[in-house]
Amino acid sequence: MAALLLGASQVAAQPYAYLPNSNSNNVSVVDDATQAVVATIPVGSQPWGVSVSPDSSLVYIGNRGGSVSAIDTSTNTVVATIGVVGDAIGVTFSPDGSVAYVVDFSGNVVRAIDTATHSVVNSVAVGSNPYGLVTTPDGSKLYVSNYSGNSITVIDTGTFTVTGSIPAGSGPLQLAMSPDGTRLVVANGFNEELLIVDTATDTVTGTVGFSWRASGVAISNDGTMAVVTSDSFTSLVIVDLVTLTVDSTIAMGTQTWGVDFTPDGSQFYVSMVNSDAVRIFDTATLAVSNTVAVGSTPFAHGNFFATGAASIAQGVQLDANPAAPVVYAQEIIASPGSPVTLLNPAGDLNLSANLGYSFSIGEVRYARFECDNGLRFAAGSAATYDGSGSAGLGAINGLGGSAMHFSITANDNNVTASDRLVITGDRQITGTNGVNCTYSLYDFPSQAAAGGAAGRVYTVSGPYIRFAPSYALEVDAEGNPIANVESTDPAYSEFTNAAPTFDVLLGRIGAFSYGEVQDVTGAVQPLTPAGPAITLAGLMHADTALVFAGDFSAAADVFFSPLADCSVNIQSADDFSDLEAVFTIGSNDALAHHLCFEAGGVPMLASEYTVMLDAVSATPALYAVADRGPLDLGEITRNGTELQAPLAQIPAGWLSRMVLTNTGSKDREYEIVVMGETGNTISTDNLAGTVKAGSTLVVELDDVLTGFTGLPRATLNVTVAAPNRTIQGLYQIVNPDSGSISNHVMVRPGTN
Repeated sequence: MAALLLGASQVAAQPYAYLPNSNSNNVSVVDDATQAVVATIPVGSQPWGVSVSPDSSLVYIGNRGGSVSAIDTSTNTVVATIGVVGDAIGVTFSPDGSVAYVVDFSGNVVRAIDTATHSVVNSVAVGSNPYGLVTTPDGSKLYVSNYSGNSITVIDTGTFTVTGSIPAGSGPLQLAMSPDGTRLVVANGFNEELLIVDTATDTVTGTVGFSWRASGVAISNDGTMAVVTSDSFTSLVIVDLVTLTVDSTIAMGTQTWGVDFTPDGSQFYVSMVNSDAVRIFDTATLAVSNTVAVGSTPFAHGNFFATGAASIAQGVQLDANPAAPVVYAQEIIASPGSPVTLLNPAGDLNLSANLGYSFSIGEVRYARFECDNGLRFAAGSAATYDGSGSAGLGAINGLGGSAMHFSITANDNNVTASDRLVITGDRQITGTNGVNCTYSLYDFPSQAAAGGAAGRVYTVSGPYIRFAPSYALEVDAEGNPIANVESTDPAYSEFTNAAPTFDVLLGRIGAFSYGEVQDVTGAVQPLTPAGPAITLAGLMHADTALVFAGDFSAAADVFFSPLADCSVNIQSADDFSDLEAVFTIGSNDALAHHLCFEAGGVPMLASEYTVMLDAVSATPALYAVADRGPLDLGEITRNGTELQAPLAQIPAGWLSRMVLTNTGSKDREYEIVVMGETGNTISTDNLAGTVKAGSTLVVELDDVLTGFTGLPRATLNVTVAAPNRTIQGLYQIVNPDSGSISNHVMVRPGTN
């Protein structure tokens, strides 16, 4: 049967009593506002001791079967089981809640538990059969009663060492500390008395005797009254702590054990071990206000009141506009035959909605939560009412499936439409399609079981779970245009630290980023099934690589650099060939990096360059990873102006010229390549220069072609680092004696 919750709102802040039941191995949660059991929580074997953390967020239960159960009061579920040796009877928290102390009755040891990790971090030997324990209000001292050792052990909590021992008659059991921390009160079993210990001197300063065995004790909020229970006598003893006298006795008719005052001190609860009940008293009048049936044999040794459950995480709110779903990694492998459990440690996966309906006292309606695409409510899921009123929730039907339903009963008239229902616990997925859920409220249980429109009082739907890629590969589109003279200034500079590229020793091909999607794109990082955000370390195998394709035939080295000028090498390629460079990166990211090309003086060859992620899953049974790319990283085209004079002559008596015209707005560099006939060695000079913007440059060819071993003729190929549309070329030969002129427009190779 699922745990039932009631009124877990921090605003309401009504107290709850957590009462361990030794023979039924569970804890009964009693709402002080309604004085009814609103939750039953399974715990370890033979639960006996209990303590509530100072902020009421945790309850620790000492189980005689050898464990401590940690209960989260926001969900009333056991969030950790801490293994200890022997009988864990007494348990208490430090004043700041960071540490809990538990006795081992049979092992004569006290253990310290870190409440953040729910793990034992220290231990110290004490007297024989330790039973009860309590700290001073400042947390500096821990007192432990030793039942068979007839003593009180004093522990310095800073060093966690024993600093003293106080004789305590015969059979000391439960301890209580005065609110001001000046007096320790000891329920002395076989001596049938209370001992009063001065905590400044750790000496016994008084006793109060009576005629029966004392088992438990609690002190009123003002420190003037002690209530003493007995495991051998069927009455309570009320002790005046001012006069140290017995004020009165109250007949109970059964053995009593645990006792605790409500946080406001107006009432106290007494566990009746053989009656399987707790009796509630008015502190001022000592009158009985109620008796509430709980589980079997409620020893309830310790402080058991929580001052209102901690606020409940609302998780995904179906009635939000828009609802914000929980995003999980798209790489998770799940199927109907192999579902995956999504854990909910922080409540992010809680599913909530407004009631949508205001109840009258005693009114009952029936709620239904259902989800699509194969989502299942795991067996530990629970329903919680979060509002300013008091409402009881019935047993949940449908756990393990995609729809669950239960009853809601209003215990007062403060259960309104704006109050909320929250579904806690884990979920199971059977695929990675997005999940949408619906909450509906119905008149009758059969209608809630069936779903649909019949008898529906209210309904709301919204997105619940979405799946998204957890890693990304991106190329900086603005930083990596085609690198040519048309698009860069100076020419080709997108890929180089100087221009043009055929002059440089080093060049960058392009900028890219690979890594977790939150770093690359700014999107929310998806979650793992366990709850935390997924990381590359948990996803990618060591063989994962980035593979770059292009013309690397001239490369002396290919490497990553975080800088555009390639002045830093953070990782060279593991391997590169004429057509491919491979970087094995494993689970490392590569953010805002440039692929750099060291050419060793050889021109970077014209080529298209791409990048691809070759992804390998670290856990292929859980995560399926996919390659990314190939993506265009950049391109070198060398598409400046190329002009050719197929036959340029330097005959005697003639003037031979090349005329270059630049109609653009920028100065442009040019280079001349001379080609001659086989066997004709040509001497050259002045092969490079600049054509000024908006001007014509006349190049006298006898300054370029300075000598021949054969006929004085050659082919001239001129490359100008400028757009085609802005450069024109003319070859001219003139005979000054005859006035003969021959003009030839220089051809553009590949166009005629």
